[in-house]
Amino acid sequence: MKHLFALALLMLLLTSSADAARIESVRAVVTAQRSLPSMVKERMEDSVRAIGEQLLSGHELPTTTQWRLQQSTVIKTVFDKILVGYSVQSVELSTVDTAALINVELQPWTNTIDRVEVNCAVEGMPDELEKLVRHDLADISRVFDDGLRDLPIAAADWTNGILKRRLNSFMDEHLPEFRADFDIEFAASTAHVLLNVYPRVPVVRMVSLSMHSNTMSNVALVTHRTLMEERVNLLVGVPVAFVARHQADIEELIREPLDAQKDFRALKMESKVALNAGEKTSVMIRSDSERYRLRLSGWVDIGRSSKANDDFVFRMHVGRKVSTLDEVFMQLDAQPQDVHFKWSLGYARSFDHGTSAAIRYDFTSKDVVTRIEQEFLKDWVLRYEHRFDDDKDEAAVRYRLHDFLDVECVVDNRESWLRFIGHF
Repeated sequence: MKHLFALALLMLLLTSSADAARIESVRAVVTAQRSLPSMVKERMEDSVRAIGEQLLSGHELPTTTQWRLQQSTVIKTVFDKILVGYSVQSVELSTVDTAALINVELQPWTNTIDRVEVNCAVEGMPDELEKLVRHDLADISRVFDDGLRDLPIAAADWTNGILKRRLNSFMDEHLPEFRADFDIEFAASTAHVLLNVYPRVPVVRMVSLSMHSNTMSNVALVTHRTLMEERVNLLVGVPVAFVARHQADIEELIREPLDAQKDFRALKMESKVALNAGEKTSVMIRSDSERYRLRLSGWVDIGRSSKANDDFVFRMHVGRKVSTLDEVFMQLDAQPQDVHFKWSLGYARSFDHGTSAAIRYDFTSKDVVTRIEQEFLKDWVLRYEHRFDDDKDEAAVRYRLHDFLDVECVVDNRESWLRFIGHF
Protein backbone atom coordinates (compact mmCIF):
# COMPACT_ATOMS: atom_id res chain seq x y z
CA MET A 1 0.00 0.00 0.00
CA LYS A 2 2.84 2.36 0.90
CA HIS A 3 4.51 1.56 -2.41
CA LEU A 4 1.37 2.41 -4.33
CA PHE A 5 1.04 5.75 -2.49
CA ALA A 6 4.67 6.65 -3.23
CA LEU A 7 4.26 5.76 -6.91
CA ALA A 8 1.11 7.92 -7.17
CA LEU A 9 2.89 10.88 -5.50
CA LEU A 10 5.84 10.58 -7.91
CA MET A 11 3.53 10.55 -10.93
CA LEU A 12 1.73 13.66 -9.61
CA LEU A 13 5.03 15.53 -9.24
CA LEU A 14 6.12 14.55 -12.73
CA THR A 15 2.80 15.66 -14.18
CA SER A 16 2.97 19.03 -12.41
CA SER A 17 6.50 19.58 -13.68
CA ALA A 18 5.49 18.75 -17.26
CA ASP A 19 2.54 21.14 -17.10
CA ALA A 20 4.52 24.10 -15.65
CA ALA A 21 4.21 27.30 -17.71
CA ARG A 22 7.24 28.34 -19.77
CA ILE A 23 8.33 31.45 -21.66
CA GLU A 24 7.04 31.10 -25.20
CA SER A 25 7.78 34.51 -26.75
CA VAL A 26 10.17 37.41 -26.28
CA ARG A 27 9.56 41.09 -27.11
CA ALA A 28 12.13 43.89 -26.94
CA VAL A 29 11.69 47.65 -26.62
CA VAL A 30 14.75 49.88 -27.09
CA THR A 31 14.70 53.58 -26.18
CA ALA A 32 17.33 56.30 -26.00
CA GLN A 33 17.66 59.50 -24.02
CA ARG A 34 17.69 61.37 -27.34
CA SER A 35 15.83 60.59 -30.54
CA LEU A 36 16.48 57.13 -31.93
CA PRO A 37 15.96 56.73 -35.74
CA SER A 38 13.07 54.35 -36.34
CA MET A 39 14.94 51.97 -38.64
CA VAL A 40 17.89 51.78 -36.19
CA LYS A 41 15.45 51.16 -33.35
CA GLU A 42 13.92 48.26 -35.29
CA ARG A 43 17.29 46.66 -35.94
CA MET A 44 18.39 47.04 -32.30
CA GLU A 45 15.14 45.52 -31.06
CA ASP A 46 15.66 42.59 -33.42
CA SER A 47 19.13 42.06 -31.95
CA VAL A 48 17.93 42.26 -28.34
CA ARG A 49 15.03 39.92 -29.11
CA ALA A 50 17.45 37.39 -30.65
CA ILE A 51 19.62 37.50 -27.51
CA GLY A 52 16.55 37.13 -25.31
CA GLU A 53 15.17 34.18 -27.28
CA GLN A 54 18.46 32.29 -26.91
CA LEU A 55 18.57 33.03 -23.19
CA LEU A 56 14.94 32.91 -22.08
CA SER A 57 12.80 30.78 -24.39
CA GLY A 58 11.52 27.64 -22.69
CA HIS A 59 12.38 28.80 -19.15
CA GLU A 60 9.80 27.85 -16.51
CA LEU A 61 7.49 30.44 -14.97
CA PRO A 62 7.08 32.06 -12.51
CA THR A 63 10.54 33.69 -12.43
CA THR A 64 12.12 35.19 -9.35
CA THR A 65 13.35 38.76 -9.00
CA GLN A 66 16.90 37.54 -8.56
CA TRP A 67 16.67 35.42 -11.70
CA ARG A 68 15.33 38.38 -13.73
CA LEU A 69 18.17 40.59 -12.49
CA GLN A 70 20.71 37.95 -13.46
CA GLN A 71 19.28 37.57 -16.96
CA SER A 72 19.06 41.36 -17.39
CA THR A 73 22.75 41.65 -16.54
CA VAL A 74 23.64 38.98 -19.10
CA ILE A 75 21.56 40.69 -21.81
CA LYS A 76 23.13 44.07 -20.99
CA THR A 77 26.66 42.64 -21.15
CA VAL A 78 26.10 40.82 -24.46
CA PHE A 79 24.28 43.72 -26.16
CA ASP A 80 26.81 46.28 -24.92
CA LYS A 81 29.61 44.31 -26.56
CA ILE A 82 28.03 44.39 -30.03
CA LEU A 83 26.71 47.95 -29.74
CA VAL A 84 28.60 50.86 -31.30
CA GLY A 85 27.66 54.52 -30.89
CA TYR A 86 25.52 53.88 -27.82
CA SER A 87 26.04 52.65 -24.27
CA VAL A 88 23.48 50.49 -22.50
CA GLN A 89 22.18 52.37 -19.49
CA SER A 90 19.78 49.77 -18.17
CA VAL A 91 17.97 46.55 -18.99
CA GLU A 92 14.73 45.54 -17.30
CA LEU A 93 13.16 42.12 -17.75
CA SER A 94 9.53 41.37 -16.98
CA THR A 95 7.07 38.61 -17.83
CA VAL A 96 3.40 38.74 -18.73
CA ASP A 97 1.73 35.33 -18.94
CA THR A 98 4.08 33.32 -21.19
CA ALA A 99 5.77 36.37 -22.79
CA ALA A 100 9.00 38.03 -21.74
CA LEU A 101 9.44 41.79 -22.20
CA ILE A 102 12.94 43.30 -22.37
CA ASN A 103 13.18 47.09 -21.96
CA VAL A 104 16.55 48.56 -22.90
CA GLU A 105 17.55 52.19 -22.38
CA LEU A 106 20.54 53.58 -24.29
CA GLN A 107 22.81 56.58 -23.92
CA PRO A 108 24.10 57.90 -27.30
CA TRP A 109 27.69 58.90 -27.71
CA THR A 110 28.52 62.44 -28.71
CA ASN A 111 29.00 63.58 -32.37
CA THR A 112 25.52 62.82 -33.61
CA ILE A 113 24.28 63.47 -37.18
CA ASP A 114 22.30 66.71 -37.23
CA ARG A 115 21.99 67.15 -41.02
CA VAL A 116 21.59 64.80 -44.00
CA GLU A 117 22.40 65.91 -47.57
CA VAL A 118 21.55 63.65 -50.52
CA ASN A 119 23.29 64.23 -53.87
CA CYS A 120 21.82 62.10 -56.65
CA ALA A 121 23.58 61.23 -59.93
CA VAL A 122 21.45 59.72 -62.71
CA GLU A 123 23.51 57.71 -65.18
CA GLY A 124 22.88 57.45 -68.90
CA MET A 125 19.88 59.78 -69.13
CA PRO A 126 19.64 62.93 -71.29
CA ASP A 127 18.71 66.10 -69.40
CA GLU A 128 15.11 66.11 -70.64
CA LEU A 129 14.41 62.61 -69.35
CA GLU A 130 16.55 63.01 -66.24
CA LYS A 131 13.99 65.57 -65.08
CA LEU A 132 11.33 62.84 -65.10
CA VAL A 133 13.61 60.50 -63.16
CA ARG A 134 14.33 63.16 -60.53
CA HIS A 135 10.63 63.91 -60.25
CA ASP A 136 10.03 60.28 -59.29
CA LEU A 137 12.90 60.56 -56.77
CA ALA A 138 11.51 63.70 -55.14
CA ASP A 139 11.08 62.10 -51.69
CA ILE A 140 14.22 59.95 -51.71
CA SER A 141 15.94 62.13 -49.09
CA ARG A 142 13.33 61.04 -46.54
CA VAL A 143 14.70 57.48 -46.62
CA PHE A 144 18.13 58.66 -45.48
CA ASP A 145 16.84 61.38 -43.19
CA ASP A 146 14.73 58.88 -41.25
CA GLY A 147 17.65 56.49 -40.95
CA LEU A 148 20.49 58.85 -40.08
CA ARG A 149 19.30 62.02 -38.37
CA ASP A 150 20.18 62.15 -34.61
CA LEU A 151 22.22 58.96 -34.95
CA PRO A 152 25.74 58.92 -33.48
CA ILE A 153 28.25 58.87 -36.32
CA ALA A 154 29.92 55.82 -34.79
CA ALA A 155 26.62 53.92 -35.08
CA ALA A 156 26.16 54.60 -38.80
CA ASP A 157 27.16 51.04 -39.70
CA TRP A 158 23.94 49.86 -38.04
CA THR A 159 21.97 51.51 -40.83
CA ASN A 160 23.68 50.17 -43.97
CA GLY A 161 21.64 47.02 -44.42
CA ILE A 162 18.39 48.69 -43.36
CA LEU A 163 18.97 51.72 -45.60
CA LYS A 164 19.63 49.44 -48.56
CA ARG A 165 16.37 47.57 -47.98
CA ARG A 166 14.43 50.81 -47.49
CA LEU A 167 16.03 52.29 -50.61
CA ASN A 168 15.13 49.22 -52.67
CA SER A 169 11.56 49.39 -51.41
CA PHE A 170 11.36 53.08 -52.33
CA MET A 171 12.73 52.38 -55.83
CA ASP A 172 10.33 49.48 -56.36
CA GLU A 173 7.43 51.80 -55.53
CA HIS A 174 8.47 55.06 -57.19
CA LEU A 175 11.08 54.22 -59.85
CA PRO A 176 11.06 50.45 -60.49
CA GLU A 177 12.84 50.80 -63.87
CA PHE A 178 16.09 51.90 -62.17
CA ARG A 179 18.54 50.59 -59.58
CA ALA A 180 20.25 52.66 -56.89
CA ASP A 181 23.45 52.40 -54.83
CA PHE A 182 24.78 54.81 -52.24
CA ASP A 183 27.86 55.80 -50.24
CA ILE A 184 27.88 57.91 -47.08
CA GLU A 185 30.60 60.37 -46.06
CA PHE A 186 30.65 62.31 -42.80
CA ALA A 187 31.87 65.84 -42.22
CA ALA A 188 31.41 67.28 -38.73
CA SER A 189 27.72 66.62 -37.90
CA THR A 190 26.58 66.28 -41.54
CA ALA A 191 26.04 63.03 -43.47
CA HIS A 192 26.68 63.39 -47.21
CA VAL A 193 24.85 60.66 -49.14
CA LEU A 194 26.12 60.02 -52.68
CA LEU A 195 23.29 58.26 -54.51
CA ASN A 196 23.84 56.70 -57.96
CA VAL A 197 20.80 55.76 -60.05
CA TYR A 198 21.18 53.70 -63.21
CA PRO A 199 18.74 52.00 -65.62
CA ARG A 200 17.61 48.40 -65.64
CA VAL A 201 17.26 46.38 -68.84
CA PRO A 202 15.44 46.04 -71.17
CA VAL A 203 16.12 49.47 -72.63
CA VAL A 204 15.11 51.12 -75.89
CA ARG A 205 17.69 50.16 -78.53
CA MET A 206 16.12 51.63 -81.67
CA VAL A 207 13.46 54.22 -82.51
CA SER A 208 11.53 54.38 -85.79
CA LEU A 209 9.93 57.72 -86.64
CA SER A 210 6.95 58.42 -88.91
CA MET A 211 5.54 61.87 -89.67
CA HIS A 212 2.17 62.38 -91.36
CA SER A 213 -0.33 65.11 -92.10
CA ASN A 214 -3.77 65.15 -93.67
CA THR A 215 -3.72 68.91 -94.17
CA MET A 216 -0.11 69.82 -94.95
CA SER A 217 2.36 68.81 -97.62
CA ASN A 218 4.87 66.21 -96.52
CA VAL A 219 7.59 68.66 -97.53
CA ALA A 220 6.53 70.84 -94.59
CA LEU A 221 7.17 67.89 -92.28
CA VAL A 222 10.40 66.70 -93.87
CA THR A 223 12.06 70.05 -93.14
CA HIS A 224 11.62 69.30 -89.43
CA ARG A 225 12.45 65.62 -89.54
CA THR A 226 16.02 66.12 -88.32
CA LEU A 227 14.73 67.95 -85.24
CA MET A 228 12.26 65.16 -84.53
CA GLU A 229 14.88 62.45 -84.99
CA GLU A 230 17.00 64.19 -82.39
CA ARG A 231 14.06 64.24 -79.99
CA VAL A 232 13.02 60.62 -80.41
CA ASN A 233 16.63 59.40 -80.21
CA LEU A 234 16.69 60.70 -76.65
CA LEU A 235 14.83 57.48 -75.83
CA VAL A 236 17.73 55.20 -76.80
CA GLY A 237 19.12 53.62 -73.63
CA VAL A 238 16.03 54.47 -71.55
CA PRO A 239 14.24 51.55 -69.82
CA VAL A 240 11.26 50.39 -71.85
CA ALA A 241 8.99 50.24 -68.80
CA PHE A 242 9.93 53.83 -67.86
CA VAL A 243 9.02 55.05 -71.36
CA ALA A 244 5.68 53.25 -71.14
CA ARG A 245 4.91 54.62 -67.66
CA HIS A 246 5.78 58.19 -68.67
CA GLN A 247 4.33 57.90 -72.18
CA ALA A 248 2.17 61.04 -71.95
CA ASP A 249 5.07 63.15 -70.64
CA ILE A 250 7.45 61.87 -73.31
CA GLU A 251 4.92 62.43 -76.10
CA GLU A 252 4.61 66.03 -74.94
CA LEU A 253 8.40 66.29 -74.80
CA ILE A 254 8.53 65.29 -78.48
CA ARG A 255 5.57 67.41 -79.60
CA GLU A 256 6.39 70.72 -77.94
CA PRO A 257 9.47 71.79 -79.98
CA LEU A 258 7.76 70.84 -83.27
CA ASP A 259 4.66 72.94 -82.67
CA ALA A 260 6.92 75.79 -81.52
CA GLN A 261 8.47 76.13 -84.99
CA LYS A 262 7.68 79.42 -86.77
CA ASP A 263 5.98 77.87 -89.81
CA PHE A 264 3.88 75.59 -87.60
CA ARG A 265 2.73 78.55 -85.52
CA ALA A 266 1.94 80.60 -88.65
CA LEU A 267 -0.13 77.74 -90.11
CA LYS A 268 -1.87 77.01 -86.78
CA MET A 269 -0.45 73.48 -86.79
CA GLU A 270 -1.06 71.09 -83.93
CA SER A 271 0.72 67.76 -83.57
CA LYS A 272 -0.30 64.54 -81.89
CA VAL A 273 2.36 62.00 -80.95
CA ALA A 274 1.60 58.28 -80.63
CA LEU A 275 4.39 56.30 -78.97
CA ASN A 276 4.59 52.51 -78.80
CA ALA A 277 7.28 51.56 -76.27
CA GLY A 278 9.55 48.56 -76.80
CA GLU A 279 13.19 47.70 -77.41
CA LYS A 280 12.32 48.89 -80.90
CA THR A 281 10.10 51.88 -80.15
CA SER A 282 7.89 53.41 -82.82
CA VAL A 283 6.82 57.06 -82.81
CA MET A 284 4.10 58.41 -85.10
CA ILE A 285 3.66 62.19 -85.35
CA ARG A 286 0.51 63.51 -87.00
CA SER A 287 0.52 67.27 -87.58
CA ASP A 288 -2.53 69.07 -88.91
CA SER A 289 -3.67 72.66 -89.24
CA GLU A 290 -6.93 73.81 -87.72
CA ARG A 291 -7.17 76.57 -90.34
CA TYR A 292 -5.41 75.64 -93.60
CA ARG A 293 -5.08 72.70 -95.96
CA LEU A 294 -1.99 72.79 -98.20
CA ARG A 295 -1.32 69.62 -100.17
CA LEU A 296 1.03 68.82 -103.06
CA SER A 297 0.57 65.55 -104.94
CA GLY A 298 1.18 64.00 -108.33
CA TRP A 299 0.14 60.90 -110.20
CA VAL A 300 1.03 58.76 -113.16
CA ASP A 301 -1.43 56.43 -114.96
CA ILE A 302 -0.50 53.01 -116.29
CA GLY A 303 -2.60 51.06 -118.83
CA ARG A 304 -4.62 54.04 -119.95
CA SER A 305 -5.40 55.10 -123.55
CA SER A 306 -2.62 57.12 -125.15
CA LYS A 307 -5.19 59.79 -126.08
CA ALA A 308 -5.54 60.85 -122.46
CA ASN A 309 -3.74 64.07 -121.68
CA ASP A 310 -4.00 63.88 -117.89
CA ASP A 311 -2.12 60.64 -117.22
CA PHE A 312 0.79 62.57 -115.67
CA VAL A 313 -0.28 65.43 -113.40
CA PHE A 314 0.95 67.49 -110.47
CA ARG A 315 -1.74 68.97 -108.22
CA MET A 316 -1.49 71.75 -105.65
CA HIS A 317 -4.39 72.16 -103.21
CA VAL A 318 -4.70 75.35 -101.12
CA GLY A 319 -7.65 75.40 -98.74
CA ARG A 320 -9.00 77.58 -95.93
CA LYS A 321 -11.18 75.97 -93.29
CA VAL A 322 -14.25 78.01 -92.46
CA SER A 323 -15.26 75.52 -89.77
CA THR A 324 -14.05 72.18 -88.46
CA LEU A 325 -16.00 70.43 -91.25
CA ASP A 326 -16.12 72.98 -94.08
CA GLU A 327 -13.41 74.19 -96.42
CA VAL A 328 -13.12 76.49 -99.43
CA PHE A 329 -10.19 75.75 -101.69
CA MET A 330 -8.25 76.54 -104.84
CA GLN A 331 -6.80 73.72 -106.91
CA LEU A 332 -4.08 73.97 -109.54
CA ASP A 333 -3.25 71.05 -111.89
CA ALA A 334 -0.04 71.08 -113.93
CA GLN A 335 0.49 68.68 -116.87
CA PRO A 336 4.21 68.88 -117.64
CA GLN A 337 4.01 66.73 -120.80
CA ASP A 338 2.26 69.53 -122.69
CA VAL A 339 2.95 72.44 -120.28
CA HIS A 340 -0.74 72.80 -119.55
CA PHE A 341 -2.35 74.24 -116.40
CA LYS A 342 -5.87 74.03 -115.01
CA TRP A 343 -7.22 75.76 -111.95
CA SER A 344 -10.42 75.42 -109.98
CA LEU A 345 -12.26 76.85 -107.00
CA GLY A 346 -14.38 74.67 -104.78
CA TYR A 347 -16.04 73.78 -101.51
CA ALA A 348 -15.59 70.58 -99.45
CA ARG A 349 -17.32 69.17 -96.40
CA SER A 350 -16.48 66.26 -94.12
CA PHE A 351 -19.08 63.97 -92.56
CA ASP A 352 -19.06 61.22 -89.97
CA HIS A 353 -17.62 57.75 -90.55
CA GLY A 354 -14.90 58.89 -92.99
CA THR A 355 -17.20 60.38 -95.62
CA SER A 356 -16.34 63.59 -97.50
CA ALA A 357 -17.83 65.44 -100.47
CA ALA A 358 -16.65 68.33 -102.67
CA ILE A 359 -17.79 70.44 -105.58
CA ARG A 360 -15.48 72.62 -107.68
CA TYR A 361 -15.64 74.77 -110.76
CA ASP A 362 -12.90 74.20 -113.36
CA PHE A 363 -12.18 77.63 -114.85
CA THR A 364 -10.06 76.16 -117.65
CA SER A 365 -12.64 73.73 -119.05
CA LYS A 366 -15.66 75.69 -117.75
CA ASP A 367 -16.91 72.56 -116.03
CA VAL A 368 -18.43 71.59 -112.66
CA VAL A 369 -16.95 68.54 -110.94
CA THR A 370 -18.37 66.73 -107.91
CA ARG A 371 -16.55 64.20 -105.76
CA ILE A 372 -17.51 61.80 -102.96
CA GLU A 373 -14.99 59.76 -100.94
CA GLN A 374 -15.57 57.05 -98.36
CA GLU A 375 -12.88 55.55 -96.15
CA PHE A 376 -13.31 51.90 -95.16
CA LEU A 377 -11.24 49.30 -93.40
CA LYS A 378 -7.70 50.56 -92.84
CA ASP A 379 -5.95 52.55 -95.58
CA TRP A 380 -8.72 51.90 -98.14
CA VAL A 381 -10.78 54.65 -99.83
CA LEU A 382 -13.60 54.60 -102.38
CA ARG A 383 -13.80 57.62 -104.73
CA TYR A 384 -16.45 58.76 -107.21
CA GLU A 385 -16.29 61.85 -109.45
CA HIS A 386 -18.73 63.25 -112.00
CA ARG A 387 -18.06 65.94 -114.63
CA PHE A 388 -21.22 67.69 -115.79
CA ASP A 389 -19.90 69.13 -119.08
CA ASP A 390 -19.22 65.82 -120.78
CA ASP A 391 -21.29 63.71 -118.37
CA LYS A 392 -18.21 61.71 -117.45
CA ASP A 393 -18.12 59.39 -114.42
CA GLU A 394 -14.98 58.13 -112.72
CA ALA A 395 -14.83 55.62 -109.86
CA ALA A 396 -11.77 54.32 -108.03
CA VAL A 397 -10.66 52.26 -105.08
CA ARG A 398 -7.47 53.52 -103.44
CA TYR A 399 -5.01 51.81 -101.11
CA ARG A 400 -2.52 53.74 -99.02
CA LEU A 401 0.84 51.95 -99.29
CA HIS A 402 2.44 54.45 -96.88
CA ASP A 403 2.38 58.17 -96.13
CA PHE A 404 4.03 59.06 -99.45
CA LEU A 405 2.40 56.70 -101.96
CA ASP A 406 -1.11 55.46 -102.85
CA VAL A 407 -2.22 53.13 -105.62
CA GLU A 408 -5.66 53.38 -107.28
CA CYS A 409 -7.66 51.16 -109.58
CA VAL A 410 -9.71 53.60 -111.70
CA VAL A 411 -12.71 53.00 -113.98
CA ASP A 412 -14.54 55.58 -116.14
CA ASN A 413 -17.11 55.42 -118.93
CA ARG A 414 -14.61 54.01 -121.40
CA GLU A 415 -11.76 52.11 -119.72
CA SER A 416 -9.93 51.16 -116.55
CA TRP A 417 -6.30 51.65 -115.44
CA LEU A 418 -3.89 51.85 -112.51
CA ARG A 419 -2.86 55.14 -110.97
CA PHE A 420 0.12 55.68 -108.65
CA ILE A 421 -0.28 58.79 -106.49
CA GLY A 422 2.64 60.41 -104.72
CA HIS A 423 2.26 62.86 -101.81
CA PHE A 424 5.01 65.45 -101.55
